[in-house]
Amino acid sequence: MLRRIPATPLVYLVILSITLFVAASWAAGPDESMEIRLKPSPASGSPVPAVNKASPHQATRTRRALDYGPSPVFMYFPPPIMKVKPEVCGVFPLIPVCILPSPVMGQWEMSGQVFFARVRGTMQWPRNSWWLAGYGWGNNVGFTDDLQFPVHQTVGEFTARYQFRPNWAFRYSILSAELNGGGWPTDNFWFGWQQITFGQPIQTKWTHYYNRLGLIYDAIHNCRAKVSVFADWVHTDDRMTLNCTACSAFLGSPTFSKNGDSMMVGLELQRCVRTFVNGGTFSLDCNAGGIFLDDVEGWDVQAAGRYSVPLNCGRWGYVKGGYRLVDIKKSESDFIFNHALEGGFMEFGLIF
Repeated sequence: MLRRIPATPLVYLVILSITLFVAASWAAGPDESMEIRLKPSPASGSPVPAVNKASPHQATRTRRALDYGPSPVFMYFPPPIMKVKPEVCGVFPLIPVCILPSPVMGQWEMSGQVFFARVRGTMQWPRNSWWLAGYGWGNNVGFTDDLQFPVHQTVGEFTARYQFRPNWAFRYSILSAELNGGGWPTDNFWFGWQQITFGQPIQTKWTHYYNRLGLIYDAIHNCRAKVSVFADWVHTDDRMTLNCTACSAFLGSPTFSKNGDSMMVGLELQRCVRTFVNGGTFSLDCNAGGIFLDDVEGWDVQAAGRYSVPLNCGRWGYVKGGYRLVDIKKSESDFIFNHALEGGFMEFGLIF
């Protein structure tokens, strides 16, 4: 009688064989299995672009990530760090454009000047004649040698300018000086009707006013430079007195007092030299004018450098320094009066 073979071991054997066969087909790594599953069929005619192919570096990073866990559906790779130049923001760039500060229409410009002047001058009152020169009495009187005025004097000037049109402006300025002298003259001379002898003590006083009122036209005006033409009415007023201790008791103190009205025409040149990163601007500021009419001739010339700083909302403050010469000569039938002020100056101003 044949023995019956049990069916249960056969069932187990079949299940084991199927398991081993299926496991052998998945023996490849997860990355290789993914590549096999995603690899297109050779029969398909649509090639895969080279952009979509993963580089070895990316495959390595993906393989390393999958070793520690399941592969995510979406992988994020941060972009490489790139060095870029930041955008420059601000009012003035690293290399600012040179811009000349100047008043615009509706603005005022006011300044005060301290003039460290050297005083020079001569006068003849009365004017030289043969009978005075024949007796050895000279009447070409020097301001510092004969009238004993100081050689150096600090003088003040105030200037106001209003820009009523883009290229037109009004300007007014006044320069005033008061000099007091005294001592012993070095020569004999006439002052009016008074005879002053050598070694005679005297006291003198000179009051001088120099007024200008006129129009300025900006013939050339751009961001870097400005050339202007001006025409001014000039009014001068001079008063000079001399006191003599020995002779005033008999003849009194002679007083010379003259004023005059004349014209001035000239040019102004302003040019920007450099604008700094902080907004400050250094520029050249020069002007020259000639005085004429009413038996008067003279010059008013100055050359200076100016440093301006912005004060917001179109306002500026500046300081200016340079050299100036004011030379005026006036002559009439009964007198000659020449005087000059020259030297360095400092000026402070506002544009608002």
